[in-house]
Amino acid sequence: MATLCRRIVKHAWQWGSGAGVVVLTLERDSVECALRFDFKATNNQAEYEALIAGLRVGTTLGADELEIFSNSQVVVNQVLDEYQIRDESMIAYLKLAKELLGRFKEYKIIQVPREENEQADALAKLASATINIWPITIPMVHLLQPSIIKQIEVGAVFGETNSWMTPIKEYLVNDVLPSDPL
Repeated sequence: MATLCRRIVKHAWQWGSGAGVVVLTLERDSVECALRFDFKATNNQAEYEALIAGLRVGTTLGADELEIFSNSQVVVNQVLDEYQIRDESMIAYLKLAKELLGRFKEYKIIQVPREENEQADALAKLASATINIWPITIPMVHLLQPSIIKQIEVGAVFGETNSWMTPIKEYLVNDVLPSDPL
């Protein structure tokens, strides 16, 4: 398959809770989106959210190679295994990012100055704006929770013994009302 996605330019803007992601294809087409966080995010978490969003866009586009440009020294060096991580949430973000990076044949991640991320920076500022001045042509993605939050899996417990849950189980499974009305 031909490489569809050549690079991801990303930037997180911290005086609000938003990030901008710009994906450029070899044909110079761009896919832009802004991320607005409906949760409290540190600068590094916002940077990882932008990276993860860009990687997901690259996957959706069918890219097999990526060049990733980030102004975050911390995220770039963590992805390159040059910085050690102690924080549990950063470990989870790095694990998810590496899992997504594993879907590509090849990738490079490069740290760039903030000035070289102007387009993504502008998207991040728009995402962080407190007033609604959003252009219709640019998608805004509201993230309700961090990407590293796993959905809670609930397992049903059905044993041979009766407990306070037995009448509830009987009602849910067999549509049988409890004999005791209380």
